[in-house]
Amino acid sequence: PERPVIELSATIGDGDDFAHVLERAGVGGADADRAAQLVGQAVSLDSIPSGTRINLTLGRRASKSVARPLERLAVRAKFDLALRIDRSGGTLGMTRQPIAIDDTPLRIQGLVGSSLYRSARAAGAPASVVESYIKALATKLSIGRDIAAADSFDLIVERERAATGEVRLGKLLFAGIDQGAKKLQLVKWDGP
Repeated sequence: PERPVIELSATIGDGDDFAHVLERAGVGGADADRAAQLVGQAVSLDSIPSGTRINLTLGRRASKSVARPLERLAVRAKFDLALRIDRSGGTLGMTRQPIAIDDTPLRIQGLVGSSLYRSARAAGAPASVVESYIKALATKLSIGRDIAAADSFDLIVERERAATGEVRLGKLLFAGIDQGAKKLQLVKWDGP
């Protein structure tokens, strides 16, 4: 005998069509098209990043020759929006689940030590941010000659924290170095 309900997940790949991803996972063509239509009402299907997981629950089918009906679908369509599709009374309906985002920037400080790059990485700065930080400082200082092990680095990075726990780091906003008597501070300004 077949299981009455199957729970599985599918992943959106580069250039994948949302409905085709569902069909490959075993969802019937009509249900896949309707689910894609519902999700498309909330967000552009092309804006959903590749690698996004879709959690699916497929229900009991009438016979082995037909696809299982889609009972439930959950997808994180955007960083700040989750979508859920449920079957109720024979039709599919969508529920939007907004996710609160805290966009307080992240400040990272520490001693330069033997390597500015390694110290900033060890303090939690992503590699791309450290590279931007060093490039910003290099416009005003010679990194190898003017910076000593006892100097303190200071950088501020864009950060978004979702209420669900995910963190997304962005661009460098502030680069500073404290050399005791001399301080250098560089601020990224996107204002008018």
